[in-house]
Amino acid sequence: MIVKKFRGVDFVNRDQEIDFFLEYFRHAPERVLWVYGPKSAGKTTLIEYVIENKLDSNEYNVKYLNFRGLLIGSFDNFIEAFLEEKEDEVQTELNRNYNLLGVFKLEAKTLKKIKENKINLFHYLIEEFKREKRKNIFIIDEIQALQEIYVNGNGTKLLLNEFLNFCLRLTKETHLSHVLILTSNTIFLNEIYTNAKMKVTSDFELIDHLRYEDVNQWLTTDEIGFSQQEVDLIYEYLGGSVAHIKKLIDYKHRYESIRTYLEEMVEIAQSEIKFSFRELKKSDKEYLITAFYEVIKEILANGFCVSAQETKEQIEAIDYFCEKEILFYDPIKDITTANSQIYLKAFEKIIGQ
Repeated sequence: MIVKKFRGVDFVNRDQEIDFFLEYFRHAPERVLWVYGPKSAGKTTLIEYVIENKLDSNEYNVKYLNFRGLLIGSFDNFIEAFLEEKEDEVQTELNRNYNLLGVFKLEAKTLKKIKENKINLFHYLIEEFKREKRKNIFIIDEIQALQEIYVNGNGTKLLLNEFLNFCLRLTKETHLSHVLILTSNTIFLNEIYTNAKMKVTSDFELIDHLRYEDVNQWLTTDEIGFSQQEVDLIYEYLGGSVAHIKKLIDYKHRYESIRTYLEEMVEIAQSEIKFSFRELKKSDKEYLITAFYEVIKEILANGFCVSAQETKEQIEAIDYFCEKEILFYDPIKDITTANSQIYLKAFEKIIGQ
């Protein structure tokens, strides 16, 4: 059976991807692994499933840092994202102890020196990684949150650059830890992929939406019980987007038919696109709407558009609508597609109006 339970919900066949990660971890760390893919493809869930179900904690030491939802406006905010206070050891401000990455002990006086730039945080972390006897895996989610933040007060050291150099130290230079960086923001990823230094020291792995055969086997199980005709209709509208399909399963009983629900989803996607149009009009960038129409016409005709062949305005539109997670840009293949099938259906409606 391809459908397993993970944290009480369905986890659908990812054996091919799981095998890739397990094989990757067996080798010595040499490059940063960028795990990318469209919104709602299940990247984070997949990685967490591997950590919790496939890795022996006696052999692997996994540290997971998720910047999603964190307000990081300064270097101090960044440091605090690493910290877990050890409540049982709190005495005075200077005697307070913390867990760094949930693993490393950090005294308050050391933290104070790090914030004052008297101790380099990344040098400190390297030394702590060296002390670990198990195989290290360091996972970072939504690293783009570190953009435009500086380590020092004079604005000369970008935090993102310092952090990426730290990741390279962990992998290529010291081989102390695997580093996985997860992101849906492939416009940001493109900056990494076109950077000669990062490209040669990185690997890239696409986690895409589910394949039709997996969706079909999932939705025709006795527990869910969709007919073949219903599965085909669902895949036409939702493709392999795990989040969209799970939402359909949860809410289908509220609608007179599956088609009614799916058409409502298309209307919501249309509204999202039209709201983006209003934002562009307010910012005097209405020309990007015309460029967006040209891009989606090509996507509807061919399934994708080749970014290298687009005009300057079209590339700007791709960047804008990728940031809105309506389009998806793959920097390795240099193509742009709809972020999910539901947006493709919305494109059809918009072009037809």
